[in-house]
Amino acid sequence: MKKVLCALALLVCLFALGGCGGMADISAYGDTPITISGLTEEEFTVTPNELAELDCVSRTATGATEKAGTVQVVGPLLNTFLAQYDCQASDFERIRFLCKDGYKVVLRDEYLSEYELVLAVSGNKEALSEEVQPLRLLIPEAESGKWAYGITRIEFVRE
Repeated sequence: MKKVLCALALLVCLFALGGCGGMADISAYGDTPITISGLTEEEFTVTPNELAELDCVSRTATGATEKAGTVQVVGPLLNTFLAQYDCQASDFERIRFLCKDGYKVVLRDEYLSEYELVLAVSGNKEALSEEVQPLRLLIPEAESGKWAYGITRIEFVRE
């Protein structure tokens, strides 16, 4: 019994130390590169595995349409990712999320200063579906038309 309690305490501590501990297995797409543009002088890539190492949140949101449905995700907030570069979303005029199916979401104004933007690397207890991989954007308080999935590129524009 003592060994079980010690193991349980260790798991709780590991989860509390940050990252997306306890999330679904993302190994099928965890190394997929997502291009980041406009954040540094040179473009670079980040992977779902790298994002999963950041402090993560779990969020649920329901879209206004039946197609959007209810979505449960785990991942870091965009501002958590941006903090590594000494900036936050409101520092930009707009941020574009480009998806593998050609869909594009452009966020401006209050979306960058007032909304919580989640870079979802997994569902609550399951990996993202093939269609949604490698990254999903969820804005729990916003209409589902501002959500995106299959994100392969994020462009930060300061102008």
